[in-house]
Amino acid sequence: MGSGKSYEVVSSVIVPAVIAGRRVVTNIDGIQPDLIREYCIDVRKADANALGEIVPVKNDDVTRDNFFPDEANPEAETLVKPGDLVAIDEAWNFWSVGNKLKPEHMRFFRMHRHYVHPETGVACDVALMIQSIGDLHRQLRAVVEVTFVTKKLKELGLTRNYRIELYEGGKVTKSNRIDIFTKRYSKAIFPLYQSYAGGKGKERSIDRRQNVLSNKRLWFTVGLMLAVGTMSVRFLIGYFNGGFAGAKAPQEIASSTTAQPAPHDAGVAGRPDVPAFSGEWRIAGSYSVGNERYVVVANNDGRLRVESPSVFNLDGIARIGSIDDQRVTVWSGGKSSSYMGGMQ
Repeated sequence: MGSGKSYEVVSSVIVPAVIAGRRVVTNIDGIQPDLIREYCIDVRKADANALGEIVPVKNDDVTRDNFFPDEANPEAETLVKPGDLVAIDEAWNFWSVGNKLKPEHMRFFRMHRHYVHPETGVACDVALMIQSIGDLHRQLRAVVEVTFVTKKLKELGLTRNYRIELYEGGKVTKSNRIDIFTKRYSKAIFPLYQSYAGGKGKERSIDRRQNVLSNKRLWFTVGLMLAVGTMSVRFLIGYFNGGFAGAKAPQEIASSTTAQPAPHDAGVAGRPDVPAFSGEWRIAGSYSVGNERYVVVANNDGRLRVESPSVFNLDGIARIGSIDDQRVTVWSGGKSSSYMGGMQ
């Protein structure tokens, strides 16, 4: 399935073990001990004299007797030595749910920490690579200390990146998850091993739908959301700046009518002039920006104008203001044009 298991074990397990001077036994297909040694010296700047060794084995070697050390037979000459790092690829071939575990294998898995190198004091470690932890034998899952789940980020189009999920024990559940992080492939690691049957195979996507970024519906949705968002912002900016519906700024609007003084009643002396109600403007509403409040008035053509609340007063429950020397209320103004409602 090419999820990056072998890559992660080579780069993060085997190479550090070799640099630490450990002996590594592995069946990873196409493992290159000489190239790994050169990589440790040239790239990782390790001491050539302190490097460990890599012992490649075949799958048949894993199933033979005396592969693992066994306390029940301590005198036996085994392929795996005390203190070794054992990295087994495709572990389901040997210890799957349907296979019967050899007693000596199970003893090693349970007691591998007892097999200590006589000089360094380092105990054996085991790294098993498998497509799914559920395929591993139940008895073996019970002794798993940490599970790493690797996944290529093909669905995001990130072919050079992969994700690692870290779980405690042998159960891949949300409650057992310890950490999750993303790593990037290094071209320098791939020559150190060759998966896909000795490096002769190539992985290609058989369905572009694996990449969610190639989904046209996704990009259509994103484009639609951007367009709606842009239009909404422009509408709000135009509204609060008095530019909605083609209206000009308040200082640029000239009244088309001239206030006429109300005629004096010749029979009444000293009565003050009362401005007439505007036949052009009416109160359309109000809004606030922060602590500032504004009143919006509209004319018969549907044009809007923003005024300060200071030019309006409350007369009972009615709000009355003075614009162009004429009184303006919610019921002032003339008949609405077809722009405002289409009724004459």
